Amino acid sequence: MLYAKVDQNGDIVDVATQQSDEYSLLVAPDNPIVAQIIESKLDQRSSQELLDSSDQNMMRVLEDLVDLLSEKRIIQFTELPLAAQKKLLSRKWVRGIHSGQNDSLISENELDDDALI
Repeated sequence: MLYAKVDQNGDIVDVATQQSDEYSLLVAPDNPIVAQIIESKLDQRSSQELLDSSDQNMMRVLEDLVDLLSEKRIIQFTELPLAAQKKLLSRKWVRGIHSGQNDSLISENELDDDALI
């Protein structure tokens, strides 16, 4: 969401991603004035940083989507290409370590049960 700062005539003079007292008007990014302001603020590096950040967020959405589809048994995780399985499992493992959770794929109880077979 984008919020605009307007002058005393009601003309948009700046935009921000956070709402505040100054930036109180909700605006659409496809508004020509808003688009022009955004374009003037973004140089090549900051636009790349914006894309990278968006890519990271989108990757998390896709991971959650795969988890949801698997849980609902709409797809089987093993139907995904092996490379995709490895990447998703690797990211899930790293996220588990980063958040301090144990997201191991096999619980210790399952390992103990397998040892009995």
